[in-house]
Order: sequence, then structure tokens, then C-alpha cells
Amino acid sequence: MFKLETMIYASEDGTSRVFTLNPDLQKQLTDLAMQHPEVCHRKAKGEAGGVTYQVRGAVLAIQPVRGS
Repeated sequence: MFKLETMIYASEDGTSRVFTLNPDLQKQLTDLAMQHPEVCHRKAKGEAGGVTYQVRGAVLAIQPVRGS
């Protein structure tokens, strides 16, 4: 078993950047971006499988994500 890192950077302007290597969390963020593109969108996808999303004007609720 290995750790899948997630980092959240919150800005004073009400936006947050979320970088994650966790595929389950990536799917949740992708779904959020599809449903609410005005709130969330993908900024970058890294070579190592990490993805960065920007979330605007929303409260982030952090809950454990279990692998499939």
C-alpha cells in the first residue's frame, strides 16, 4: 500500500487550488467540474498522474476517500 498525496492551497481571494494523486478524488473533482464549471475547473495534469484543479467561491469539505 502507498500514499496518494493531496495538497490544498487556499488563497485570500476565495479560490483554492487542489493538487492530488488520488484517482478517486480526481474523479470527484472531474464530476464537480462537469456539473459546475463556474466553480471548478482543471488547471493542469502532470506526467506522474497528478491533477490540479482550481475551485472558486466554494467551501471545501474534506472527507476520506476510500480506494475501489
